[in-house]
Amino acid sequence: MRSAGTTLWFLDPDSGGCTAVQVGCPTSFTGLDSTIEQLETTCLESLARTYEAGLATPGTATFTISLDPQDYSHNRLLELKKAGETLKWAVLFPESQAVPTGTADTDGECDWVLPTSRTAVTFEGFVNSYAFDFSLNAVIQVTIGIQVSGDPDMIAATT
Repeated sequence: MRSAGTTLWFLDPDSGGCTAVQVGCPTSFTGLDSTIEQLETTCLESLARTYEAGLATPGTATFTISLDPQDYSHNRLLELKKAGETLKWAVLFPESQAVPTGTADTDGECDWVLPTSRTAVTFEGFVNSYAFDFSLNAVIQVTIGIQVSGDPDMIAATT
């Protein structure tokens, strides 16, 4: 599957957390993963170490944007880094261009309403870095880090 047409979204807590905001002009997205810790279960009489799976330890996902100071999402992400708020994120695959929305449940908790025509990877995390890159003969780039919380989920398109 080609990556062209992939979009990145977050639920903005400024509006009660239910407004889906598309990140403008991302040029890459990497590192969305978690590592399963190992728990040693070796007995003294064993001749080789034995292990079982432990907790998942999420890492930091990063994405790069071509900076546009007029783009709401670019400014908002810097504000959210300073606020340290955990957000709900979604990466939508390019099977269609349908857009996600956010909705509140009866307890006021917001979550995604994802289009069934697109595969999505959803996760939670907070912006932990917003690094400017002023390189020669290039557009200004910003690399944004997200400290992932919990394990990402992939929801396959059904239509």
